[in-house]
Amino acid sequence: METRIIYKKGDAIVCAGVADNRLTDLRITGPEGDLTPGDIYVGRVESVVDGIAGMFVSIGRDRNCFLKQSRAAVPIATPVHKDGKLHAGDVLPVQIERDEGRNKPATVVTDFSLTGIFLVLIHGKKEVRTSSKITDEAWKSAMRKEIGGWIDGEYALMLRTNSYRADVETIRAEFLRLRDAYETVVTGGNTRAIGTKLFSGLPDYLCDMRDSGLDLQNRILTEDDDIFRSVTDFAKRFRPDLYDKIELRDKSVYPLEAEFNMRTRLEELTSRKVWLKSGAYLVIDPAEAMTVIDVNTGKASDSKACKAGFLTFNLEAAAEIAYQIRLRNLSGIIIVDFVDMDSEEDRRTLMQTLRNLLESDPVKTKVVDITKLNLVEITRMKKHRPLSEDVRKYHVE
Repeated sequence: METRIIYKKGDAIVCAGVADNRLTDLRITGPEGDLTPGDIYVGRVESVVDGIAGMFVSIGRDRNCFLKQSRAAVPIATPVHKDGKLHAGDVLPVQIERDEGRNKPATVVTDFSLTGIFLVLIHGKKEVRTSSKITDEAWKSAMRKEIGGWIDGEYALMLRTNSYRADVETIRAEFLRLRDAYETVVTGGNTRAIGTKLFSGLPDYLCDMRDSGLDLQNRILTEDDDIFRSVTDFAKRFRPDLYDKIELRDKSVYPLEAEFNMRTRLEELTSRKVWLKSGAYLVIDPAEAMTVIDVNTGKASDSKACKAGFLTFNLEAAAEIAYQIRLRNLSGIIIVDFVDMDSEEDRRTLMQTLRNLLESDPVKTKVVDITKLNLVEITRMKKHRPLSEDVRKYHVE
C-alpha cells in the first residue's frame, strides 16, 4: 500500500508517495504568492517579439511571463483588433502553464483549462473529447452525446479517465462548478485590474487527490493543522472515498521527515551520482540546453552481466533512469550514453524496454532514437521546475 506524506519544510510544502520503502513521486510546493501552474491572472501584453514568435505579458508585481504565438489562440482580449492578433497594451486572462525556472520567466497560455475530477473545461472551440485511456467505445459515444448538450459557450469538455462509469449527475454537478469558474474568468478578464488572480490552481498535494483513481488505497499522513484542514475539506467536497484515509500525526512524537528518511532521500535525488545494485552507477548532469546521463560499469565491470554483452546491465540502468527522470522531474532534451553493445538485437531490446518504462510517466515522455554514436535521445514535456531547483530555491535540505 502506498503512503502519501505531506509536511512543511520552511516556507515550502513537501508531498511524497512512498511504497515498499521507495519513493513513487515527489513534489515541492512554494509558499502562497508563488506562481502555480493552473493559476489564471489578468495580464497585459507588454511587447510582441516576432523574432521569437511570442510576446511578454505582465501579470503585475513586476512579473513578466512569456506567451508563445502558437498558444495565443482565441484570446479573450480587450480591445479586439481587425487583424485578429494581440498587440502591446491588450488586456486578457492568461493561465500559468509552467512556473518560473532558472533564468527563465513563467510561460502562459490563452487557451486556458479548468480541471476537475471527471472533466476538463478548455477555452476554445466547442467539442467533447475523451481520455485515450477509456476504451469502451459504446460508453464514450453515449457520453459524448449527453455532455455535448451541456456546452453553451466557446469551450470544449474532456472526459477524464476518472469519469468512466461515474454517475452522470455527479459529472454534471462538477460541470456546473467549472462553468461558473469559467464565466468568472471570462468576465474578470475584461473588468479586473492587471495582476488580479481570477482562478487558483490547486497545490500539488490536492492535485494528487484529484487525479488519483477512485479505487485508491493510499493512506494520507500530515502533521500540520492547516494542511490537514485543507486536505479533509477537499476530501469532503470532492473525494469522500479518501476522507477516512487521512490522518493527522503529532509532530512532537516523531516527525514525518524523520520517519520516512526524507533528508537522505532528497540528498540522493539531487546527487550527481546514482549507484545501482550491480555496482554500476549513473552520472546525471543537468545543463541549460539538455540533461546528459552517463552509464558507467563501475564496480560491475567484472560481473557476469558485463561479460554477457552488457544487456542485463543496461536494462538495470534503463529502469533506474526512468525512475530518476520522473522523481527529479527532468525535462526537455535528455541524452543517455549507455554502455556500447555489439548486438543489434540487444540494442533493439534495450530501446523497447526503455520505451515501455517511460510509458507509465504521467508527463509526456518520448524515446526519439539512438544516434550513430549510440546516444539515446529522449524528450520530456516541461511542466515544473526540476526537483534540484526547488530544493535550492526553498532550502529544502
